[in-house]
Amino acid sequence: MTAESKHLKKNGHKKLIITLSVVFAVIAGIISAYFIILKVGEVKLRKRLDAENAKLPVSGEDLLPDDADAYYNGAAYNYNEKLINILLIGVDREKPGVSDKHQADALFLISLDCGQKSVNVISISRNTLCNVDSYDINGNYFATEKQQLCLAYTYGNDDKRSSELTVKAVSDFLYGIPIGGYYTVFMNSVKDIVNAVGGVPVSITEDMTSANPAFKAGSQITVKGDNALEYLRFRGESNAPRLERQKAFIASFTAQAKKAVLKDLSLPVKMYNKLAANTVTNVDAASAAYLASEALGADFNFRGIEGTNGFDGAFETFTADEDQLYKLLLDIFYIKQ
Repeated sequence: MTAESKHLKKNGHKKLIITLSVVFAVIAGIISAYFIILKVGEVKLRKRLDAENAKLPVSGEDLLPDDADAYYNGAAYNYNEKLINILLIGVDREKPGVSDKHQADALFLISLDCGQKSVNVISISRNTLCNVDSYDINGNYFATEKQQLCLAYTYGNDDKRSSELTVKAVSDFLYGIPIGGYYTVFMNSVKDIVNAVGGVPVSITEDMTSANPAFKAGSQITVKGDNALEYLRFRGESNAPRLERQKAFIASFTAQAKKAVLKDLSLPVKMYNKLAANTVTNVDAASAAYLASEALGADFNFRGIEGTNGFDGAFETFTADEDQLYKLLLDIFYIKQ
């Protein structure tokens, strides 16, 4: 090999090393930026959480210890500050920003435990009787009354305010559990959400052929974007079966979403941006990316609130079983000392 050849080979090695160094530096920068974005998203979510009022009432002659947030059956508990709670609100309107008043038709509280790598999803009946703050058309508060929980949304003068009022009503119903964010979806967003994960497999447990001939009791189908609203909104004789159907749908959707995100890690941010016109939220893209990254490796549990369905002469009602609700909150949101 000539001296010139050796020189060219040496230069080639140098160029390769420099090129690889630049590539690795870029990759490292991208990875670092990704984790920085996730951390920023986490910090933003946690800033909104105020657990000061998350104190469960004590019964009988028991007293709440100074260093505790709950006391039950002789044991003291503290609120789990590793939790991030987001309220998912489904509104029975095609899109945000229109003047017509509509209600919160679906409510799911999503609680991410960053310490245990778990997610609890609590389905809450829209018909739950609880204290709801009422406001006049100018946005002035005038009363707090027992009403259906879904009505909290109607008192806002825009969808942002309506979402905030719904968050407050849910938090009050759950004895002050802090809810740091909300994600409010409208009917026009459902098709894109379902199609993004390739459809949602479900079991049809009741005759729903009046909504869609394919929805025969006992059948197994994959709900697609075009028929998702027919499946989710079908009411039948009462809201109770619909709530169970929606809960099962969310569970199946979650499994599909995990698979889809593993194939495309950028999917959560892509969907966040695509759905922006048909959603209202205080969770920004960085926070959404953080939630998606944490949820991807988490175990999901789907919980419900027990109680009694009723009728007040005009509308359906749901009265929560306070004892079961108390134990549910202890189990999900508190840690025994």
